[in-house]
Amino acid sequence: MENVLYSINLAIHILAAIFCVAAPFYQLRWVKLRGKLGFPIIYPFDRAVESVLNLQPKLCFGFIIVLIITGFIFPLIHYTFHGEWRDVGRLALTVFSAKTVLAFIGLAVMIHGVWILGPKIQKTFASFSPNTQPPDEVLNRFWAFRATRKKICQFCFGLALTIVIITPILRFYK
Repeated sequence: MENVLYSINLAIHILAAIFCVAAPFYQLRWVKLRGKLGFPIIYPFDRAVESVLNLQPKLCFGFIIVLIITGFIFPLIHYTFHGEWRDVGRLALTVFSAKTVLAFIGLAVMIHGVWILGPKIQKTFASFSPNTQPPDEVLNRFWAFRATRKKICQFCFGLALTIVIITPILRFYK
């Protein structure tokens, strides 16, 4: 039964990790593509971009929550079946701690992106019209918000890659 629970938890954890890493990867691809088109608003295209870019951080936020929960379930499964915590070396404990800290940093960044920056971008974009270009002041603010979102996305992608790269240490070093 322990192996079944571990395997189910591992599958959920891996899927959440894949989706969490994929989100900023594809979001950065959208941003790069849009950047090639210049600064005027291309309303139908920008509306589609905003729909995608507004949803992805929310999904990633959910995936990070799943990763944190399933990450803590691994040692709990062992404890449940063995009555003690798995004996691990200093390296594995350090990596587990680093992954946990990085995941919570990602969560904090996503909180900012989803509940602070996202609504500002959506509110600004909602003031745009498909027929006319917005005033320069509003347009500049919109591009500044988008640039901030791009930096956050790059940071999250780096965090996710770091976590993926250090994860095998937990499996193979005890």
